[in-house]
Amino acid sequence: MIKISRLRLRLRSSATRPMSVRIGAATIALATATTLAACGGNGGGGGGGGAGSASAEGTLTFAYDADAAPTGYDPLLYSQGQFTFFSAMYDALFVTQADGTVAPSLVTEFSNNPENTQTTLSLREGVTFTDGSPLDAELVKVNLDRRSDEDLEAYGAIAPGGASEITDVTVSDPQTVVITWAQPQATPENNLVDTAGIIVGPAGVADPSSLETTPDGSGAYTLNADETTRASTYTLDKNDEAWAADEWSYDTIVFDVITDPQALANAVVSGQADVATVLDPTTIDLVEQRQRTVSVGGTIVGFPVIDKTGANNPAFASEQVRLAMIHATDRETLVNDLHDGSRPTSQLFPESAPGFDPAIDEEFAYDPDRARELLAEAGFPDGIDVNYTVLGQPDEDAVAIQGQWAEVGIRLNFVTATSTDQVFAAVRTDPVIFGPFTVGAQPAGFIAGVLYGGFMNMQGATEPEIESSLGAALGATGDAQEHALTDLNRAITANGWFVPVYEDFTYAGYNAESVSEPAFAGTNNYLVLSEIQPAS
Repeated sequence: MIKISRLRLRLRSSATRPMSVRIGAATIALATATTLAACGGNGGGGGGGGAGSASAEGTLTFAYDADAAPTGYDPLLYSQGQFTFFSAMYDALFVTQADGTVAPSLVTEFSNNPENTQTTLSLREGVTFTDGSPLDAELVKVNLDRRSDEDLEAYGAIAPGGASEITDVTVSDPQTVVITWAQPQATPENNLVDTAGIIVGPAGVADPSSLETTPDGSGAYTLNADETTRASTYTLDKNDEAWAADEWSYDTIVFDVITDPQALANAVVSGQADVATVLDPTTIDLVEQRQRTVSVGGTIVGFPVIDKTGANNPAFASEQVRLAMIHATDRETLVNDLHDGSRPTSQLFPESAPGFDPAIDEEFAYDPDRARELLAEAGFPDGIDVNYTVLGQPDEDAVAIQGQWAEVGIRLNFVTATSTDQVFAAVRTDPVIFGPFTVGAQPAGFIAGVLYGGFMNMQGATEPEIESSLGAALGATGDAQEHALTDLNRAITANGWFVPVYEDFTYAGYNAESVSEPAFAGTNNYLVLSEIQPAS
């Protein structure tokens, strides 16, 4: 049972992505404990093997479409999407490699007990923080013991009541930590990966308020405060004494914040930036004509059903009504008309993720006659009204879907917000919200931290089919896990907890004359910063 006290909406700046929820024309960034992606050796945090240069050279200029650190330098306040930035200054227990696999970073070895309820971590020696303090088991414990702090987005899934809840952290010797889980965790590394696995230094943990202005990490770079202007430019200088310094290629990394989509594209086209992300779809052609792009899927655009109990709109307590919305959505037409290159989908799991099942797309395909039948079975033969809050004009997706749903009697009514507070409140008051959600390579983590155990389920609704398959997926490996993930994927759609529309792609632009092709962290929509190399 999910504890309702954990189901708090957390709204932050658009920099805290991996996901944003479009409410009409507005884009509200929703920070969440989200996608607990699989990780591997030389991911953003600098662990393990991987391509690294023998010597550092020059400056890498990285252009971001949003502020990299809007609330300061405590990485645990942010979601996984911020790991590209924070990976330079901080290290994580585990990190995501370009192929999406998991490998240790601050951990050298790890093992589970036979029941998968305890995980033993052996820590890397020779790691020091900005004040010279060493990494040890006590520091890891102190970090993980912050998990009850509801402001720490990165810890959402392992916090009390989370689907991957940690119940105890003990120190068995100076370099060994034992973690006890509330439920079996067959792949514990996925819970302690990238941002969720970052270890903050002792000074920062002792006084978290200090992290508002001063990072405290063990990473290969330190913040150059004199050359940094918050919300504009962040300059990081290489620390040659850092344990993983040799695995990074540049003397200096500069993050420029460029929020205007056209200006962001122009930055990489002109050579002002070596890498620019995330590119707006309207600028991709321009960048590809003058420079190069790299993209990744894993972002599912659709409607999370917020009001599954019918508290705000009684019709939504009916599974048939929610399924009617799925069958009333003509995804093929919408993608053909508005999103060339995207993939229509009736399921939450991305095509490349384990558990993806093409049969789900067929079973829950566009079928307006079936949608009408379901509404009638639910006791709404004349249809239903669905209020949907917008700030300004609704976007083109919402307008198109409004027309599709109207054909079966689902009346999507745009409610114009009179204040930003009303827009934020819509995530509690509207029966559905709409937007792109980065599900990534490990969708069980997204479901555990966001859809079932996070802001998409603030009512604390339960569904035995989802709960049992989620538990099985988290507690299994190999074929058993694959089977459980497929069941979980189907349960999300079959119970109408999410109305998928299409799978979208995240694009980054890069200057091929200055850098080699960047790599995303598997199917996550953030780049592996340590993998970026000078062009050969």
